[in-house]
Amino acid sequence: MTMPRPVFLFLLVLMAIPPLSAQDANWVRPRKAGDPLIWGRTDGIVFGLPSEGGMRGPRGLIRVGTMDGATGTAMLLNFIAVEPATQGKKPRADRMGFSELEKSRLDKGKFGARLWVANSGANVEPNGGTISKEYRDGHEVETLSIRIEIERFTQNRAHVYLILTMDSDHPNELRLSAFPYEDSRPLEEVVFTATMGAYERLRFLWLKDEVVDSRKLYANYTGYDFAEAEAYPAESMLRDQQGNPIALCTSSERTPSLARNSQAGPNWYYDGPRMTQYWTIPAKDEAPNLRVRVNGRYAYWKSKNVIPGGTTFENFELRQTFHPGQTFIFGVSRKEPSEWMPPLTNLPANPESE
Repeated sequence: MTMPRPVFLFLLVLMAIPPLSAQDANWVRPRKAGDPLIWGRTDGIVFGLPSEGGMRGPRGLIRVGTMDGATGTAMLLNFIAVEPATQGKKPRADRMGFSELEKSRLDKGKFGARLWVANSGANVEPNGGTISKEYRDGHEVETLSIRIEIERFTQNRAHVYLILTMDSDHPNELRLSAFPYEDSRPLEEVVFTATMGAYERLRFLWLKDEVVDSRKLYANYTGYDFAEAEAYPAESMLRDQQGNPIALCTSSERTPSLARNSQAGPNWYYDGPRMTQYWTIPAKDEAPNLRVRVNGRYAYWKSKNVIPGGTTFENFELRQTFHPGQTFIFGVSRKEPSEWMPPLTNLPANPESE
């Protein structure tokens, strides 16, 4: 018996459509009330908010880490702070807010702005975020999306909420976007900054034509505050094959878990592998004044305990003029910069590692 041609063609179409799959088992999400506020991927990175049983750290900071396959727990790698700068004629320092340094109006003056998941609370189910699916380049991609609220900044009156997203086909990258509320003062910039480079002791900043060494950049600095230098403009940045600007930081040490200052608190002991940490931004979101900014630390934060091996980068960020919804991407890779595929263009030579 011959199958009618319309039926035959219909079956061919069905065979060409990839079947819908169940939700990817690699997602990490809160499943019930009281679960730690941790999201992300077992095959990549995770991120979280201050919560019982969550990743350690001060208030006002987004945590970023990886999952320990042996214990099933999240291992901290870095923090991301939210730093909005409002428009105005005052010095920039007077127009900036720092999420980890805010005195909370919602929590009786505690240091650190309150961060929470939209539409969640003690009496309702936690918001594990939403997962959407779409086909890209012939395969299914799942996207996890979380809306994060942050209390209004007291000094500069900035008021924003955040959308954090991850894609299943880019498990090592967290995308961060900010959106202003109507009661916010006009915004000049909203900076997402990785604040704890001294933890892994990041000392190499990879740019298009050079690798900047923090020990040389801040060679004469032995103080206990931040060491500052000029930012690097977009034209100094590496570009990937799609033309997206990207800046990378790595430790100068082959095995950063080996060194420690025994006088420093145990929270400064890094016991993870050597990682490449990076910021990138889609070329479509790039503003003319995009720049890379770092600062340095000779001693660990709020102490006189000298960082073993010399001054490191501490804050690591991209800055540019704000527009609502622009995306900054923080990523982590076990690969050395020279090993990346697709390769970065004009990659400088790898400096000697200790």
